[in-house]
Amino acid sequence: MTKQDELIARLFKDTLIIFLLSMFVSTIGYVIDGIITGNFLGEDSMAAFGLTMPYQRFVTIFPAVLVLGMQVMCSKFLGRGELREANGIFSLALAAALITAILIAGATILFTAQIADILDAKESLGIIRPLTIDFLQAYAFGLPAIAAVTIFTPIMQLDNDRQRAVIAAATLALCDIAGDLINVFVLYGGLWGMGIATTISYWLAAGVLLLHFLKANSNFKFLPEAVSLKNLREMILIGLPVILGRGTAVLRLAFFTRMAVALAGGVGVAAYAAIENFSGLLEIIPKSLGSSTQMIGGILIGEQDKNSILRLLKLALKYSLIISLTMTAAVFLGAPIIADLYTLEDATTYQMTLEGLQLAIAFLPLCAVGIIFQYYYQACGRFKLVSNLTVAGNIGFIAPIVLILTPHFGIDALWLAFPLSYAAFLLTIFFITCRHCGRITFKLEDYLLLPEDFDVAKDKQLNITVTNKAEVMGLSEQTQKFCEDCGIDEKRSMFAGICIEEMAGNIVDYGFDDGKKHFVDVRVIVKGEQVIIRIRDDCKPFDPKKWAEIHNPEDPAAHIGIRLVKKISTEFDYVNVLKLNNLIVKI
Repeated sequence: MTKQDELIARLFKDTLIIFLLSMFVSTIGYVIDGIITGNFLGEDSMAAFGLTMPYQRFVTIFPAVLVLGMQVMCSKFLGRGELREANGIFSLALAAALITAILIAGATILFTAQIADILDAKESLGIIRPLTIDFLQAYAFGLPAIAAVTIFTPIMQLDNDRQRAVIAAATLALCDIAGDLINVFVLYGGLWGMGIATTISYWLAAGVLLLHFLKANSNFKFLPEAVSLKNLREMILIGLPVILGRGTAVLRLAFFTRMAVALAGGVGVAAYAAIENFSGLLEIIPKSLGSSTQMIGGILIGEQDKNSILRLLKLALKYSLIISLTMTAAVFLGAPIIADLYTLEDATTYQMTLEGLQLAIAFLPLCAVGIIFQYYYQACGRFKLVSNLTVAGNIGFIAPIVLILTPHFGIDALWLAFPLSYAAFLLTIFFITCRHCGRITFKLEDYLLLPEDFDVAKDKQLNITVTNKAEVMGLSEQTQKFCEDCGIDEKRSMFAGICIEEMAGNIVDYGFDDGKKHFVDVRVIVKGEQVIIRIRDDCKPFDPKKWAEIHNPEDPAAHIGIRLVKKISTEFDYVNVLKLNNLIVKI
């Protein structure tokens, strides 16, 4: 195994563990909500909880749109050393998210009955309708906190305070569980109390994150004077893909709940709510695998390293099959215990939940493989393909499958739609790849869907590893000669050389001072007339303030190489992945 293979394997394992833990912590509270509701409050409360699921997903759409746009724009400004502009973007996203959340909360409280009608909580369902209204009214008070947590969390990553994000997620989960138990055993607040417990938990989590901005060394502040409303349009446009994903997910939930009510009334929607709730825990497996693939794949794509991308996909698929098949078997065998967790004493609801779990769980291996490819294509920039796959996977395949199977299988059609829709998802990827290649193919390399000229010839790439200050000397001349040999003009070749030597020197000076062994890995490739530079190191994450000082120094002669390259570069992006700093520069 080469050094690059070992690095990819280590990175993938580390990112996978972190994503699994963080998603588990953020999801477990929601799952416990469902278990406590079903086991202690009964079938009617579980059905009402299920009917509110489309609403719970809907209210997260706009903050999620803003947060994606904010992350992209803040990363670009930080990469350029423009800290004030990054604060303006953060402030705009926070203000827009909070204002929208307050408006939706007010509308929910004023028009709860009408929203219950939209969610299909009909009068004919009896007590389920007022229970649905109770939960909606309590949950609405937490919407501003949900928006704040959504906006604050990625800022912790950008501002080198990841641990606080983990503490906030743990606070949310633990307080929610504690609140649920107090509600059930002490206050007897019913479903309204469950909603209040969730609301309080989100406000506490928001408070934990808010403390970050009170720190003296916090780089991000709420700066209304730095806000420019013209950035809101760009922010929303960048985040539009989220609307497709979350919007179609809302439609899927609404479709399933309506079909469950139509086919089996309150019992049907209670069983579906239990299965959907537990699926939220299972889905962290494919989502974590996909997120790890997307994060590492994005870096490798930027480096245009086809062989490493292929190794990454093989590794991700290997892990996906091992983990998902193991979990599928465990859930199938443990379905009686899981179903019992969600049902109080109703035998009909228990049996329907049990059968549903054992039929639906077959979705997990198919979903894991499909999500890996979908997230990888997102990293590749194939946004149209990803958008189409998202719509098809969330609603496009499911609705026809359910409608076709329902006359023959009744409510079991809902459970069968879980695995069958993901089978259709994978078949779609297969057909798209075969069409792209012009032949039937099962080679993983073909499923990368990379352009023919993506890979870089050996004589068009330069790879250097620096482990001490002495090795920094001569980087400039070596890089300049390489670029000129590849046909790059003297000016850009010189700028690239100076920039690399300055960056590597800065990293050694400021990152190698902790007594530990470190490395700076430099990769330069030439594609046509473009020079792509990637500098990677395993030192501490960069400080946005120091980065801004490099770009805007008091001494005009300081860091001249870095600033010259920035002026002529088409891309100047920084990302930190699991204690590895990665800088991509294109000139």
